[in-house]
Amino acid sequence: NLQKRDHHEGHHDHHDKVQLIGDALNLLGKEHFEVFALVLFSQKLQKCPFEEHAQRVKDVVEIAEKCSKGIKTAECGKSVTAIILDEICKTPENKEKYPFHDACCAKQDPDRHRCFVEHKLTAPDALPPYKKPAAEQSCKDYQENRASYMGHYIYEVSRRNSQMYPPAVLHIAHSFEHIVMDCCKEIATCGQCFGEKMPALKKEIKTINALQQHTCYILKNFKEETLKDVKLSQTAQKFPRATYGAIKDLVHDIVHLTTTCCSGDMMACMEDRLALTTKTCAKKDELSSKLAACCEKNVVERSACIVKMDNDDRPADLSPQVREYIEDVAVCKRFEDDKSEFLNEFLYEYSRRHPEMSTEMLLKIEIGYEGLLAKCCHEEDKLACLGTAEVEMKKEVQSSVELLKMNCGALEKLGSYHFEVMLLGKYTPRIPQVTTPTLIHLIDDMTHVGEYCCKVPAEKQLPCSEGGLGLIIGGMCQKQEGHFVNNQVAHCCSDSYAKQRSCFTGLGPDPSYVPPAPSADYFKFNDELCAAADSEELEVKKKTFLVDLIKLKPNIEAEQLKEIIASFLGMVEKCCKAEHHAECFAAEGPQLITKCEGIMGLPHAV
Repeated sequence: NLQKRDHHEGHHDHHDKVQLIGDALNLLGKEHFEVFALVLFSQKLQKCPFEEHAQRVKDVVEIAEKCSKGIKTAECGKSVTAIILDEICKTPENKEKYPFHDACCAKQDPDRHRCFVEHKLTAPDALPPYKKPAAEQSCKDYQENRASYMGHYIYEVSRRNSQMYPPAVLHIAHSFEHIVMDCCKEIATCGQCFGEKMPALKKEIKTINALQQHTCYILKNFKEETLKDVKLSQTAQKFPRATYGAIKDLVHDIVHLTTTCCSGDMMACMEDRLALTTKTCAKKDELSSKLAACCEKNVVERSACIVKMDNDDRPADLSPQVREYIEDVAVCKRFEDDKSEFLNEFLYEYSRRHPEMSTEMLLKIEIGYEGLLAKCCHEEDKLACLGTAEVEMKKEVQSSVELLKMNCGALEKLGSYHFEVMLLGKYTPRIPQVTTPTLIHLIDDMTHVGEYCCKVPAEKQLPCSEGGLGLIIGGMCQKQEGHFVNNQVAHCCSDSYAKQRSCFTGLGPDPSYVPPAPSADYFKFNDELCAAADSEELEVKKKTFLVDLIKLKPNIEAEQLKEIIASFLGMVEKCCKAEHHAECFAAEGPQLITKCEGIMGLPHAV
């Protein structure tokens, strides 16, 4: 039985403690089981039409129903994942669509499963763009056949998010259905309603994916110890009333669960998640006053609820300081006896007292405290040395708070577009090797973090902003893995997880960068600028021009930039009003380039 499974068996492969297919159906219920089967099929064979997967789901449910009634067949001794793969391997697949199919199916589990996981399509453009039906049609389809409509939605979300955990897909589907039910009450305004509500859901999908990938990235690149620290600080913040023992136990399970989920076995991942939420709910009273509401939900929906749940209120008798860690020389003995355990306890005590701090900040404080102990415990006056800890911790916090205030102030004063321009001015010289569209996208994402996090309550701003930036920077590091754009980035990405964000935001211009020689075709001045004149696209074109300029001269001064941008906009306005755009750009473009060269002191374009 899933709830009784022991999670303290060490991190071995989960195929030796599988959830058998009949048990899974009994645990989840038929409807949820069907959903999860559809998710798994859609994530593994992403190019198959919905109807094919619907048939596969039907076949698997048939097997599960037999097995759930206690019938003993060979299939009933298999896990859901094994049955899903058997179903996939039952018939040959189109070699053009799935060149890996036969080779994967020839393997034995767990290699067979691993093979399919490795061949999942993850690139955003791997599948054709989703053709969204008209809002009115959506309402009609939902009302006529809810099961088919929601099935199609789950299929589309799953195949486009092949690494998303099945319970997360279900959570997204629930949220989507609420939007549909809400918007379809008034057909006349349903289009507007969808337009208002869907962006938040799309953002949530993006966030869920980013968080999942980021957790796996930490595990892969910074190993289990770092992930334990991350989860320990986050769990202690969420459950400040819980004892260290209870938090430690939860963290053990969370890390185990993460290892399972990052291996790509989505069914085992889901089972571990359900087991963890069941265990958490069994201890809800000792963990948090806020768990009860989540634990009332069904077993599948609890997980998303707990993840999104607010931190519990800090116990009233919990002092803000951790005096016993800096005012007692006995800490040196404890540090010496079991360094890892002692630092874990410190991190727990500090984190539960400081919900207003980011994970990154808490890990940096732990690293700082460890360094202080290593130094102070060898001093003659240990207490005097330890007494400096508080000042050092405050300094660390203060620098982050000031940076946050400065950025939020700049965003409010400048507005999003000009704030982005400012960031592009800062970051282009740091990572000039990154393609211009990627750089613009990166800064866009950073600006969105600012727009959101600067508006949340003050005590949530630091975890929000540093957490958001951490995801963006971690994502960039992941994409560049093994081929970093420059040594500075390689250092920030690889050195320390706790200091990754501050390392990146503290970079100076890349000293190894050699700007390209200016050439006449470096800037593309053409009719496209006019097509974009009345839309957000023009802003992208302006930003592109700006980044390309900075790449020519990374130390360009703000006033020089301002002057050149004004000339660029003047040219765009003039040529887009001209009768013959192309001729105008052909004449004005070289003049603008000459002017740029003069302002920036660059050699003449060849």
